Amino acid sequence: MSRRSTTARKRAIARNNKIHPTKKDPAMEELEEQGLDVSNLEDEEDIYRVMNAIKQLPCPLAAKRRFREKLLLKEVKSSSGCCGGSSSNRQNWRKFQIWRKEMSYKLEPWGSWLKNVEGHQGTGVVSYFVFLRWLFFLNLFIFLLIMLFVTIPYIVSANAGYTYRVQGTSISGVNVANEQTCSPLYVVNVSSSAQTLVQDFLQGSGWMEKTAMFYGFYDSQDLTFGMWSYVMPLAYLMTSLVILLLSLITMARYTMHSFRENLEDVNEKHQYCNRVFGGWDFALSEVETAELKHRSLYKDLVGELAEQRHHLARKNMSSNEKCRLYTARFFINFLVFCILVGSGYLIYWVTDWVTSFLAAPDAKTNNDAIIVLLVEFLPSLTITALNGIVPLIFGLVVKAENYTPEFTIKITLIRTVFLRLASLAVLIATIYRIVTCSDKEATCNVGQGSCDELRCWETYVGQNFYKLIVLDFLVKVGVTLGYELPRKILTTKCDAAVCKKVGPAEFDIPKNVLDIVYTQTLCWLGFFYAPLIPALATISFFVLFYLKYLSAMYNTNPPEIPYKASKSNNFFMIVLMIAFFLCCLPVGYTMVKLAPSRGCGPFRIYSYMTVSVDATISNFPDWLQTIVGIFTSGSFIIILLVLLSLIIYYSSSRSGARARMIVMLKEQMIMEGKDKQFLLNRIYELTGEKPGAKKRESRPPPSSGPPPTNLKTVNEVNATNGSVPSDRDDTEMKILALELRPKDDVPESVPYTDPDTSTRKSAETALHREVTPVDWDQVSGDENTNRTKSTVTTTNVAFDF
Repeated sequence: MSRRSTTARKRAIARNNKIHPTKKDPAMEELEEQGLDVSNLEDEEDIYRVMNAIKQLPCPLAAKRRFREKLLLKEVKSSSGCCGGSSSNRQNWRKFQIWRKEMSYKLEPWGSWLKNVEGHQGTGVVSYFVFLRWLFFLNLFIFLLIMLFVTIPYIVSANAGYTYRVQGTSISGVNVANEQTCSPLYVVNVSSSAQTLVQDFLQGSGWMEKTAMFYGFYDSQDLTFGMWSYVMPLAYLMTSLVILLLSLITMARYTMHSFRENLEDVNEKHQYCNRVFGGWDFALSEVETAELKHRSLYKDLVGELAEQRHHLARKNMSSNEKCRLYTARFFINFLVFCILVGSGYLIYWVTDWVTSFLAAPDAKTNNDAIIVLLVEFLPSLTITALNGIVPLIFGLVVKAENYTPEFTIKITLIRTVFLRLASLAVLIATIYRIVTCSDKEATCNVGQGSCDELRCWETYVGQNFYKLIVLDFLVKVGVTLGYELPRKILTTKCDAAVCKKVGPAEFDIPKNVLDIVYTQTLCWLGFFYAPLIPALATISFFVLFYLKYLSAMYNTNPPEIPYKASKSNNFFMIVLMIAFFLCCLPVGYTMVKLAPSRGCGPFRIYSYMTVSVDATISNFPDWLQTIVGIFTSGSFIIILLVLLSLIIYYSSSRSGARARMIVMLKEQMIMEGKDKQFLLNRIYELTGEKPGAKKRESRPPPSSGPPPTNLKTVNEVNATNGSVPSDRDDTEMKILALELRPKDDVPESVPYTDPDTSTRKSAETALHREVTPVDWDQVSGDENTNRTKSTVTTTNVAFDF
């Protein structure tokens, strides 16, 4: 009944409006002329629908605002029912999104600092700081995970012994008796002298071994906290796996975000036009910020022009010049390969010599403490020295290869990455040879005879990475404060010719990026053996940000070769992902294949670290063990890999189809632009004046009488002139007939019917005269060659002659 009464009420209102018509609002009439239905606006949903349609109208922004104000003044009832208030909810959600974005911009860490760097050094350097900031938060997140799930539970909980949760139910690979024999033998010598305490802090030995920094501090017993129990071995292993997985996910998301921005920003045809006319931020209100933005745009344009200049020079090279260039590149790459091999052998020799020197029984007693400290740091010093000297050689030889500025940075980064990863790989191989020495005792699995006696080899591995990350941080601080700052002071305050010629140092993007990638690689390699190494990496990145900011703003000049940084963040992340996958190999091999120490660590009772997972699963119900066995079986993994391969193939095929569609649409847009340009040229040839050159003359108000009859058709014009046009002349005369209709006698608005859409429009959007449409399929001649087939209506030639 309510529905019938509502329908009857609407009919009564409609009859009343027909009998007593009300005066419509001019704004509403304009909307109806544009094809929008505004006659029946009852609730907020209708208003919201019309407002969305107004956004798509081809009219000035002021008119859209006027339409919006008129709609907001209309009195309508609020939405009700199950979807009631959806319009207001959408508006509130939109306001919340805007507020969230504004707050994220305001609360962005170091946002204003990055703008200062961008204005002073350019976008290439600011991309380094964005990358550094991202790594800082990544390591902070890793540190919080380890603290919440490993360190804090172990400190605040009490040991409950080796319960069934730790030993499992009827599984092999668990030996508690050996642990009770070997654990008391792991003793650390702690000295009370200040010099020894400092040395132990720098080396991670002595009193540092029994702190939460290293693997040997944690136990394998079951932990209890009130009524809750906590299996430490499983928590340690799962936390490590989650850290690696989350690191991979965050890197993938960051890479995809940067790749999406690159796809949106790429427009090679109009790159300079977009930067000049669309690159300015009109929301800037401060003079200093505007100057920084101006410098940023300037440096970006300089980078683009330098790359275009290089491509032009490459095209103009002769065959002899190309032959000399490729020959030089071949010999330079061979030289780089020899340097990498020599660096790896040097690290291996130094590590082996240090191991044999420290293995002597009287090595520490017959030598001074400083000598012993230097010998223990010798592998780390060698790696750090190679990482500082060899990239300088790479930077010199790459200039002879004549690459683009962007590719110069990429090839230097790749070579330096191989150097640093190769040096770490040699170090890991040397440590692996020491750890897996065959001459060991059976009970505690400790080396004897020619093998090193390592009671806790995991802590020994963690100490090596600890020393590397400490030394790397000290070198970065020393280079910034001990080299770049004095050089800046000398070159600016000293008037000597040598100082002026040397000048301040440049901000080397490849070297600085590789420094932080190297630090992050050490963090990923060492966090399993030294759980609190991410805390050191977080502190290192935090201090390094301010040091590099000081260096970028005051100590160094922008790079001499302008660098286009549109793809820098993406490439930096790809380099980091390569380092990440290489770091996963030794850590994963340790978890699966190496036998853990039996006197320290949370896996001391297991033959392998993964046995802790088997012990936990053995306590599950039988049905749950069956499900876990199915999902971890080889057949399920093979099926999963096949499905992933099919998904990847489908995604790549769809991406390729979309790319081809984009190319086709671009070509179609170009052809449409040529069509319009052809019409403009023809009109200019016929009239002798550029379309739109004359100002629109004032016209009398529209008359209400019939349209004028003193119009001549094309055939009448031809009969008057006594000539019969050809097909080509007929096309020209159809366009020329536009001049024959008097402008003063034509009303302002003459409605017409669009033959394509049958939509009633106003002649104000087209011409002030009627023109017969031209079908290009019927036009012969060269004008119709290589053109898209389209019907030219009056809207194609809407000009004032």
